[in-house]
Amino acid sequence: MDEQFTIEITDNDFIAVQFRTDKGNVVRFVARLVCVIHGKRYDVIRYDTAHNCPHKDMLDATGQVRDKIWYSYLNNNQALTMAIQDIKANCEAYRERFITKWLGPNLQ
Repeated sequence: MDEQFTIEITDNDFIAVQFRTDKGNVVRFVARLVCVIHGKRYDVIRYDTAHNCPHKDMLDATGQVRDKIWYSYLNNNQALTMAIQDIKANCEAYRERFITKWLGPNLQ
């Protein structure tokens, strides 16, 4: 079964979640931190199960992966739960890092 939903964090930041389950188990997912900065949407952090392993991608302003962290020790259910918790807890830091590193100090 395919499902999707969003979790609003602030007026300008939300988590977009898509996942597929089979018999109650997550078989694949994507959870993205989306930040609206000066009217434009950016994917800042993306957790997913591409490459058959849960991982986190740190993205630049063009959507290119700049760093990747693997979570091979987690199953997909655990990884999706962790992804949502991490993004909620660290949204502000992820947003500030993205602006500083990829958009420049003039946008802070």
